[in-house]
Amino acid sequence: MKILKFKKMTKGKYKIYFDNGSDILLFEDVILENNLLITKEITDELLKKLIKQNDQVYVYQIAIRFISIRIRSKKEVKKYLENKNISDKLINIIIDKLEKEGYINDFKFAVLYANDQMLLSNWGPYKIKQSLVKYGICNDIVNEVIKNIEQKKVEEKLSNLISKQIKIKKGSSNSIKLKLINYFINLGYDKDMILKELSKYELTSDKNKLKKDYIKIYNKYKDKYEEDNLKYIISQKLYSKGYTKKDISQIIIEN
Repeated sequence: MKILKFKKMTKGKYKIYFDNGSDILLFEDVILENNLLITKEITDELLKKLIKQNDQVYVYQIAIRFISIRIRSKKEVKKYLENKNISDKLINIIIDKLEKEGYINDFKFAVLYANDQMLLSNWGPYKIKQSLVKYGICNDIVNEVIKNIEQKKVEEKLSNLISKQIKIKKGSSNSIKLKLINYFINLGYDKDMILKELSKYELTSDKNKLKKDYIKIYNKYKDKYEEDNLKYIISQKLYSKGYTKKDISQIIIEN
């Protein structure tokens, strides 16, 4: 069949009309690559080739728009294209092309992602590592990127976060310490590093909380025990809540 005319459409596409009454919508890149402005005769074999190339350009452009928003991991791009109901074969072709052109680079993604999280979030290295794995980054790349995070920066970040959290956490000194340890472990920091940073602070119990706990325990047991036994019970209950012996002695003396 012969090409009769080209009609320019939107988004870099042209509609091509054939002498048999049919038409096809092709991207400009496909038209130029196959010299269709010169070649007027289209065989069935060439038509199949044009359709195949057009599909690839379409998927390629979808992927490029997705990547242009921010850098993406290979897994992200693949998942995005799968959700568009694109065949695995075509997805693999486009991903290979994007990797060769440098638009997909999992190592670069991992480095930038880790730097952003260190700068913009409260996450520590282990949390960042877990997230990179979810993005489909291979273990070798993840381990290398995490290993290259400067220890000094992690320590400085953790120190700043601890100084803020100490002002927020309430309760006994021991319960505050336990809360802080669990909090920062969940954020992805090393336990030994957390303990090292916490050792720089003198944790003190919240006096108001201590007073409230004392009164609550006292009222609960005052009618059940005589004075000496009552003090012993109160001491044990407060100790189990994480208050120090010094805290307990002081509140008992005051009351």
